[in-house]
Amino acid sequence: MSDFADFGCSNGSSIQFGINILKGRKGFGIDLDPKKVASAKAAGYDAIKGDFCNLDLPDGCVDFTILNHTLEHLPKLDYAKEAIKNAIRISRKFVFIKGPFFDADDYLKSLGLKFYWSDWTGHTLHLQAQQVKNILEELNVPNYEIYGRVLVNSSQDTTIHPLSSLKNQQHWEQEKHEVKPIVEFNQPVYREVVGIIWLSNNVSVSDVRNLPYKHLIYQKGLTFS
Repeated sequence: MSDFADFGCSNGSSIQFGINILKGRKGFGIDLDPKKVASAKAAGYDAIKGDFCNLDLPDGCVDFTILNHTLEHLPKLDYAKEAIKNAIRISRKFVFIKGPFFDADDYLKSLGLKFYWSDWTGHTLHLQAQQVKNILEELNVPNYEIYGRVLVNSSQDTTIHPLSSLKNQQHWEQEKHEVKPIVEFNQPVYREVVGIIWLSNNVSVSDVRNLPYKHLIYQKGLTFS
């Protein structure tokens, strides 16, 4: 029997993340794209076609829910709120959110730079850490933490492209992409944002916090030890 759910499972890799990192026993994925559901099943994972923004699952039916690089693919902010709301509703212990860091987009643009994922056509929602916090406040979530993950100190990092780079690129390569200005960043720039919504004291906190290179941005409620 599954003890966690994965919203937007794609090929199932984030289900494996739930097992390896968050110490779940068995997860099932939910994805609106039948091809991705088929891909997850072909890789040996349980997955169903469904809309996690409008979900018909019982309250508290899993220990935790993952939204791993999922919310940025939704069409607008209201959908992200519904997805998070449903994740909280079906989970008993915690909800784990991870996605690209979009908070630095304006700052990078002012330097003639961008993250390579910031203009992917598949990233329709540039969800910022502050917006995640606002959603959690609107949902009256009493206990949460929001982190920036993997600090990027300068534009030498290969995730950084010049603004003139074409859309839908991957890591910057000198031979392939245009020249970029090399500057040290004077404000925090991260690769990912991570959110943890705590729903119970009965949880192995160290497992849930297991990802390295985290820097706390926001925290509310109990500080679990």
